[in-house]
Amino acid sequence: MISFVDLSKALDEAAFKLPSGHKQLKTTKQRVAGKIHNIVFSQKGRDTFVFVDGQETGPYKNLKDAENTVKDLAKIFKEMVDDGIDPMEALTT
Repeated sequence: MISFVDLSKALDEAAFKLPSGHKQLKTTKQRVAGKIHNIVFSQKGRDTFVFVDGQETGPYKNLKDAENTVKDLAKIFKEMVDDGIDPMEALTT
């Protein structure tokens, strides 16, 4: 029997697949203004990338630099939501 945690993790992984050549470093979820965003940190070669709800940002020098950028993005997302702008729509355009 599969535990709930294992099933939840498998479903999260099925929802997003990293591009070819990327190695997953870390996965987190962050709530910003009432919406939960899936954040995946990956590495390709020497560069570190961040995928926010499947949208790529980066490259970054290292994981610490990428994590700091995600914190800054969270602040910007919150400000955008306060101004009535959908942050994910702004990323895709």
